[in-house]
Amino acid sequence: DVSNEFFGLFLDPEMVYSSAYFQDDDTTLEEAQVAKLDMICRRLRLKPGEHLLDIGCGWGALICHAVLNYGVTVHGVTLSQAQFDFVTAKLARLGIADKVTLELKDYRAIEGKELYDAVSQIEMFEHLGLDNHDRHFLHVHNLLKTRGRYLHQASVRRATRDLSKFRQQTSYMKFITTCIFPGGELDHIGLTITNLERLGFEVHDVENWREHFSRTCRCWAERLWANREAAIAEVGVSRTRLWLAYFAMTTLGFHRGPILVYQTLATKRRSGRSGLPWTRRDLYA
Repeated sequence: DVSNEFFGLFLDPEMVYSSAYFQDDDTTLEEAQVAKLDMICRRLRLKPGEHLLDIGCGWGALICHAVLNYGVTVHGVTLSQAQFDFVTAKLARLGIADKVTLELKDYRAIEGKELYDAVSQIEMFEHLGLDNHDRHFLHVHNLLKTRGRYLHQASVRRATRDLSKFRQQTSYMKFITTCIFPGGELDHIGLTITNLERLGFEVHDVENWREHFSRTCRCWAERLWANREAAIAEVGVSRTRLWLAYFAMTTLGFHRGPILVYQTLATKRRSGRSGLPWTRRDLYA
């Protein structure tokens, strides 16, 4: 419910609205977001000629990176008309519209079986709610080819000692779900992995990016603060203050550890070789 122009006041030029991946203390946000896009493609082991589905494709940064650098074709879906229009213009400008099927569509309405070599879900999952997680994983499993790869990047809450109380909202979560992400609900990383295994996946990689997201949110907060006059002109004083408060809270939340973010790689399970390399040297070379 805010404009592309508002997001442009604090995001990097590629408009990536998810955790960046910093290489060291001197890495800029722009560099870290490109590094994140490349890590997604490398972790998925994308190869020329393969077909990737990007669920919740945002402003198209991953779509464009995967097409231009890894030679894949991509199906991107979004529920945002503003994002759809932005990506459509970007694909035309880059001359890669023939490599991408872009739809203004709920990904759960995609029909067919074993359509994709790989599926990416980058921080859309938080919006689904815990009661919809089985449906999500089963649908992704159905869309993937045998031994297809699924990259799941999502924020989670730290598990409670008594898991029966996990769904009780903290004051922090009440603020987020009331003011920023209505209906949003976070699982914990143990539940993510359990559900993947329950529903036909084999989990291979689980990497904690908590500190990366804390720094990402700090960068966004600093940029929005520096551009606060333009933000006020675009969305008003109250909404600008709300977003500044949100970024301050998430910066501290990821710093302190009650919320975390993980990048998890799974494959559509089958006995025998998974098709992945024996080691992960290629990811960190």
